[in-house]
Amino acid sequence: MQPGTQSPASGTGSSQVDLIAETSKYTLDAQNPGVAVIVRGISDNMPEAMPLIIQTLAPVVGNQQPGSAKPIQLEQHLIDKQLVLIMRPAPADLFAFAQKLKCGAIKEIDIQKRIITVDTELPQLKVLAQNVQAGNTGMNSDFKVSANSESLKNMQANGNVPNIGSAPEKTVIPKSEVGTDRDLKPRPGEETIDWALRVIAGTSSFAHDTACKKLAKMDPDPQDLQRVSSILAATLPLAKEGFRMPEHVNAMAVWYTDGATREFAELLEKEKDFLVREKIIKLLPNIHSQTMAEVLVGRLSDREDRRDARRALQIMGEIAEKPVLQLLNDPDSSLRIEACNILQSIGTAEAIAALQEHTETEENDVVKEQLLRTQAKIEKKLAGK
Repeated sequence: MQPGTQSPASGTGSSQVDLIAETSKYTLDAQNPGVAVIVRGISDNMPEAMPLIIQTLAPVVGNQQPGSAKPIQLEQHLIDKQLVLIMRPAPADLFAFAQKLKCGAIKEIDIQKRIITVDTELPQLKVLAQNVQAGNTGMNSDFKVSANSESLKNMQANGNVPNIGSAPEKTVIPKSEVGTDRDLKPRPGEETIDWALRVIAGTSSFAHDTACKKLAKMDPDPQDLQRVSSILAATLPLAKEGFRMPEHVNAMAVWYTDGATREFAELLEKEKDFLVREKIIKLLPNIHSQTMAEVLVGRLSDREDRRDARRALQIMGEIAEKPVLQLLNDPDSSLRIEACNILQSIGTAEAIAALQEHTETEENDVVKEQLLRTQAKIEKKLAGK
C-alpha cells in the first residue's frame, strides 16, 4: 500500500446520503474496482486518527494482490462526514483481506458491493496501533454478511466478485490467530503482557479486571514499561465504563509513567458527570506520585471537585506538598486558602519556609491570617513528632 496515495477528502454535508450507495460507486468502478472500509466511530474532526489507521494497516502495507503487479493503493474519502477508505486493486479473497485489517472490529462485510464496515474509537485505535507495532494483531470481529447465497451465485455468474469459497465462519481464521477480548488467560504461545493489553482494550469487564490484577502483581520490565503504560492510558475512557476503573488504576500504579498519569487530567476535564469524576478522583491516590498530585491540584479549581481533590491530596501526604505549594502563587484567593487547608495535613519544614515568604507579600487579610494559622499548625505537628 502507498499511504501517500490519498484522494482529497470529500463530503456531502447532507444527512440524507446513502452511505453504502455512495461508497459502492468507488468499489464497483468498472475501470478501477476496489474494496471499501467504512470506519465507524471516527469522524471528520479527528485528524489524529488517520496516522493511527495507517499504522494499523501495516499487515497489508506493501503487499500485492496475487496475480497483480500493483501494490495496494489507499484513498481517503469523507462521505456524509464518515471516514471511508478505498483500497485498490480489489482483493481476490475479500474475507482473507478483511482478516488483515486491524483498525477496528469487523461488523459487516457486504460481498456484493465489496464494503467492509469496522467499529472503533480513538482510544481503541491507539491501542490497536500499539498492538500492531508490537506484533500482536488479534482483534475480535463478530461480523455479519449482507449477501445471501442466491446473490452470491448471481455475483459470481456476472463476474462481479472473485470466487470466495464457502460462507464465512469464525473458524475460517485459525483459532490461535483470532483476537478476543474475553480470554481469561494467555493463549498458547502468547506473552502474558500481550494478552493483558489485548483484553484490557476490549469490552469484557471481567476479563479486563483479571488482566489488570495480573499486571498489578508483576514487576515492570523497563523494556515493556512505556508500551504498557501508554496502552493503559489510552484505554482510560474505556475503563471508565462498566466499573472497570478501580483495577485499571491499580495496574497503572504499578506500570507508572508521568505521561500516562497526566492522561487523567484530560479524562476528568472531559467528564461532565460529577458523580463519575468523584469516583475517579477517590481512586487516584493509589497512584502515589508527584505527577498525580499535580493532576489533583488541577481539579481544585473546579468547585464541584474541590472537596474530593482536597481529600485525595491529603491522603497522598508529603509527596503532594510541592504541587500544593505552587497554589500559594495562584491569583485566586480561594485557591490560596485551599492550599493552606491541605498543607495543614501534609506540610513539612519546606512548607513552613514557603508560608513565611508568602505571608510577607500577601495583601489579602483573610489569606494572610490563614497562612499564619497553617504555619503554626505545621510547626506544632512537627514538634510533636
